[in-house]
Amino acid sequence: MWILGWKGASGFSACSTAEAVTNGVDATGLTAIVTGSSSGIGVETARVLAMRGAHVVMAVRNVDAGRSVKEAILKEIPTAKVDVMQLDLNSMASVKKFASEYVSSGLPLNLLINNAGIMMCPYMLSADNIELQFATNHVGHRWCNKEGIRFEKINNEAEYNNIRAYGQAKLANILHANELARRFKLSLFKQAEGVNITANSLHPGVIATNLYRHTGVIARSCNYMLCGTASTGASGFSARSTAEQVTNGIDATGLTAVVTGASSGIGVETARVLAMRGAHVVMAVRNVDTGKSVKEAILKEIPTAKVDVMQLDLSSMASVKKFASEYISSGLPLNLLINNAGIMMCPYMLSTDNIEMQFATNHVGHFLLTHLLLETMKSTARESNQEGRIVNLSSEGHRFAYKEGIRFDKINNEAEYNNIRAYGQSKLANILHANELARRLKEEGINITANSLHPGAIATNLLRHSSFLEGSCNYMLCGTASTGEGGHR
Repeated sequence: MWILGWKGASGFSACSTAEAVTNGVDATGLTAIVTGSSSGIGVETARVLAMRGAHVVMAVRNVDAGRSVKEAILKEIPTAKVDVMQLDLNSMASVKKFASEYVSSGLPLNLLINNAGIMMCPYMLSADNIELQFATNHVGHRWCNKEGIRFEKINNEAEYNNIRAYGQAKLANILHANELARRFKLSLFKQAEGVNITANSLHPGVIATNLYRHTGVIARSCNYMLCGTASTGASGFSARSTAEQVTNGIDATGLTAVVTGASSGIGVETARVLAMRGAHVVMAVRNVDTGKSVKEAILKEIPTAKVDVMQLDLSSMASVKKFASEYISSGLPLNLLINNAGIMMCPYMLSTDNIEMQFATNHVGHFLLTHLLLETMKSTARESNQEGRIVNLSSEGHRFAYKEGIRFDKINNEAEYNNIRAYGQSKLANILHANELARRLKEEGINITANSLHPGAIATNLLRHSSFLEGSCNYMLCGTASTGEGGHR
């Protein structure tokens, strides 16, 4: 992954290891506390500090797990000085007990590495009645440093969002370090002897650890994006398989397909490969000029391709009705309807029909389009005696929907709008739509299959409304995730 090799001013990159960064550093005589050192980054931090000669005190919740790590370190570095002490950061009593025992031990302390953390867990309260992520990630570490901040709604379950709660705890880490650094600097000027302590906060990078254990979708995505793993399923294909590979040997001659959002991302590759296999592809796009450019590129590669471009704005019910009317009037059959178009995590906006924009575009537009074209699909399936196919591109992101599921009575509620939850809600609607459609078609004995799918981790412009996620994905996905070629399976 080339981007990970980019070096900063320090001469190191995201690919640099702790051993490489500390090469030549002699930590003999230093004592370090590392919280959460029984797993993930904490293990490597403890190991490399011990390797460089520091006396490492592993502050861990699970003492048995800590001892196992200590044994592994001593096996590799027999001269290492490593101690294990119990510390549960979500319990203020445990933090105070640890601090008291450490102070009583008479050990010096040169390095305090507040590493332990949890991420995106369900709503829970700590033993001290504080929201668990804030308690563990910030407040526990605050007690160790006798500093911190309080917020009025830390324990508000009704408004709890596990992602935002995690972000809040991490923001508190930064503010804590900043204020500590400021105070240390002031002390340095005020006292002749000075306070020679530096306080920093950092983003450790994209590391494959068990931090994501509370969210299945992120854990699976990280295994794929960070470790490069792509398990082969029963079909014989994996997340790395391309659309060309999956459709190898398939002859789609005589089939007609409508692909929404075919002017960018997965839609482009879907249209291209369907055309390559012989299908007549109708690109249903919001921007006709962009669609025509894609069509020209396809024809340049595949001169025999049959590709048409039609205007469709899924956020406008009038546009959907106009498209459907024009399509039906054309007399074209319809074998495949691929509801691909979508937007993600945009700011709060209403469509021209006064519907929250993500729900309008991702679900309502496709729902109406499918409804209006369904009779054409049914007649095509009957007359051709070939199975029709309706595909809704959903997402694993449906798991981030609001706790209540689809909040039909609050679709347009700006006060409670959360762009991630709203996206998840629209993707959940895609799944439920496909499931119910499949049930009804089976009940009617119609030869049409309706499915929804998660397209995988694909490098597209879908994340354009989120600078944070776009930046993270540019970092994580370049070189590991599929491009559009792997997105249609």
